[in-house]
Amino acid sequence: MPGSLNQPALKQYAADFTEKVLDDFYADQSSIDGQQILTLTPVRQVNLGIVSRIFDKWQADALAFRSQYFDFEREEVKGALQEFMNTVSRHIAIKRDDLQPLLLEATEDALRLLFAPSDYFEGQLRALPNFTFDKSNAQDLSKYTQIHAGVAKNLALRLSDSGSDFVYVNQALNWLGEITNSGASLDDQTTYVEQFSSVVPLAAEDILRDYERSTPLPAATVDDVPPAQENKSFFDTALEVPQDNTAVRPPDPVAVQPELVSTTVDIERESTSDDRPTSTGVNSLNSRFKVNTPTHTDETNYGNVSPKVDSIFGSVALGQRFMFVNQLFERNSDAFDEAIRELDRADTFEDAKALMINKFSTKYNWNPNSDAVKDLTALVKRKFN
Repeated sequence: MPGSLNQPALKQYAADFTEKVLDDFYADQSSIDGQQILTLTPVRQVNLGIVSRIFDKWQADALAFRSQYFDFEREEVKGALQEFMNTVSRHIAIKRDDLQPLLLEATEDALRLLFAPSDYFEGQLRALPNFTFDKSNAQDLSKYTQIHAGVAKNLALRLSDSGSDFVYVNQALNWLGEITNSGASLDDQTTYVEQFSSVVPLAAEDILRDYERSTPLPAATVDDVPPAQENKSFFDTALEVPQDNTAVRPPDPVAVQPELVSTTVDIERESTSDDRPTSTGVNSLNSRFKVNTPTHTDETNYGNVSPKVDSIFGSVALGQRFMFVNQLFERNSDAFDEAIRELDRADTFEDAKALMINKFSTKYNWNPNSDAVKDLTALVKRKFN
């Protein structure tokens, strides 16, 4: 992912930008509050990145406040805790040393988003828990994305139009490839380069490597921040945006039914000198995998299946475990254990196949023709034979 950008140059610029912003703000201030963070830099994406990180900490602190000795599920307790957390959120006060790492990370992320949007959004999707993309993920992505905001909005609309509450990340990656390849949702870089340069001069060519520029498109309009509202947290009011900008259409309630395809898919990589996706998304996300769905007769490719077993996890021999962990789960035994237990909880072989294809195969880049994948598939099939 970072191969298309000059990382040392990006990090150096982010460090210089951070120090200049901090020097200017803290010259006559000892701390910064929430509203000041929203206008701390001319680049709204950087400001949103700081708020996002504070929000994550705010939520983590709320969970840490819980104790096994008290009933936190009582309505009066939940209401009081929520009111307390909302009140705290409206009194943000951060000193320079505590803001510095937040601002630095937010600046680096904003630069990656600006110059390599496909790579940035792919990283956001791949980091999602359970390797699924749901309505909450879509709303958060739209809420905290201002540069190339149309990409986040389009991902949310694709999910809404799919009629499902969630999709596996590999489906979201396919959508991402289609969205970024068209270029219609990408902003002109010029406006944002000028915003960065108003603090520290930014030479885009120093950060870009082998980047093919397309015809600039109109830049997104920066929306004014709506005023705070009583009895809400800072995070509820500070980031509200007009509905015609980043609103997410809620899908009609339907039963979740992931698309099932045969486990014997053929994955053909594009012939390139580098398998990693490019910053533009071309020949990376949308065309990275070509999936051919075989007929039912291809089930015989797995050969004869041994007698049924009650537990996949309990049937893995020591030699098989070593092979699976090393070849399929990046030498992470915990990831292997979690995946096998999830397969064990599947109701049918079709459900287990969907997990293997839509989640694990994509996440760990499996070769379906490898012995390890075939052996694992045969083992899983024994559970449902």
